[in-house]
Amino acid sequence: MDIRKGTKLIENGTKKAIIEFVFTDYIIYVFQGNLSQFDIVIKYKKDGKRIRTPKHIHWVVDIMMKMQGNEKVTKKYLFAIQNCWNNCVPLLNNDFETLKTLIENGEKDIKIEQYFDLNPFGEYDVEFLYVLMELLALQEKTNREDAYMFGKIIEELLEADRDIFKIISTAGFSGRRG
Repeated sequence: MDIRKGTKLIENGTKKAIIEFVFTDYIIYVFQGNLSQFDIVIKYKKDGKRIRTPKHIHWVVDIMMKMQGNEKVTKKYLFAIQNCWNNCVPLLNNDFETLKTLIENGEKDIKIEQYFDLNPFGEYDVEFLYVLMELLALQEKTNREDAYMFGKIIEELLEADRDIFKIISTAGFSGRRG
């Protein structure tokens, strides 16, 4: 992954990305949001495709595919992500250096490379998923300290008798529009 200062413009060129996380096939963009002072808006783009707003359902489906490929390692990965969620605090700044440091330190903390064996399963590699999920968690907690959606989905995915319909229903909940 390469981390660079934002160059992508959206909203007719009026909003410039703060930071961009560049992967082999994808780029994650982070923009200033409108809900609070340090709100962030997350977008991503696959090579040659249009820019999209990520939804929980996107990463949930990918995690479920990884579960089919290697449930033990995927659950270990999810426990690491759950720990990130539980320790996540609202952003006190959303500038380039703050976001860069949070992601880099987080990857070191969970030792991201130990999960690379999951990359053949699903659409996204685990590093992309980590960055996306960490940013989504930061976004939720920054705008609502009592946010629960992300954490609830992780809990449901970790249940021994997962209910796919419940997980998909929770992940597909339409809250924020952005």
